[in-house]
Amino acid sequence: MSARRRTAFAVALACAANALPAQAFDRPYLATSNAVADEDDDQAWSFEAWSTRAGPVGAIAVAPEYAFSPTTTLQLELTRVRDHDSGTSLSLADLEFKHLFNHIARDGYGWGVVLSPGVARESGHAWQRSELSAKGVYSLALWEGEGLLHLNAGVSKPRVDGRQWVSSIALEREVGKRTTLFGELAREGEAQLVHGGVRYWVKREKLALDVAWQRLRANGANASGLVLGFGWYDL
Repeated sequence: MSARRRTAFAVALACAANALPAQAFDRPYLATSNAVADEDDDQAWSFEAWSTRAGPVGAIAVAPEYAFSPTTTLQLELTRVRDHDSGTSLSLADLEFKHLFNHIARDGYGWGVVLSPGVARESGHAWQRSELSAKGVYSLALWEGEGLLHLNAGVSKPRVDGRQWVSSIALEREVGKRTTLFGELAREGEAQLVHGGVRYWVKREKLALDVAWQRLRANGANASGLVLGFGWYDL
């Protein structure tokens, strides 16, 4: 939830010739974190898992998260990326800390900060620090609470490269009792992501499934593919 999380840009990293940093994010997004404080998230656990495919590169990730309070969370994301053409793989581990400064249900908007250090390990090599990122997050309630707009902006510092500016915009709207459409545009350095799909709540605010399509561009390489996700909340 490095965003939480970094799967989208980890896939781009594996597709591209050079290393590419990653952002934290919140599901169902791949590069965008939200600033939504859920009153049910008080000393509660959640668990998310997802898989992505972009060209020959696939990734599987799991991310347990603990909410100390509705405004403060800590999440660990573990990701395995594999290039099926070359047989090479990359393992990633990210710890994400998010703190919000207000409640969107009260104010109609929310804002906060996300900090995320990460480590990575290529096949046959030792774990190494991969990056440290920080960003501000903002969410705005729309359509009388049936939709949300999310804005992120910040910076990441990879281990081997200079600072990279990160930014994203995401929009979601309820289109049925249990169905939400979502989409996002994101940029990190020269890397670009377009991503959108649908999330279905099997049990409202408890169990969710999502399916989406992504398109990535990084270091001159392009890739697109399917994203499948699962979320179990308020445990």
